[in-house]
Amino acid sequence: MKSDLIDIAAEKRMEKGAGTALFQGDKDENGREVWVWVPTSQIEDNQDGTFAMPEWLAKDKGLI
Repeated sequence: MKSDLIDIAAEKRMEKGAGTALFQGDKDENGREVWVWVPTSQIEDNQDGTFAMPEWLAKDKGLI
């Protein structure tokens, strides 16, 4: 079963091991950036400020 890919606007903050931290502009109650870690193998950097990923992953991680 193939997942539908969607584009998510985000900035890459860090890549470590098999994960990539994405930032969508959200901050916590202390003013710190909220990073969302996603599996690097499941995303593709579109080089335009967006990342392609399966829709199920974006929903699971709260990106949409």
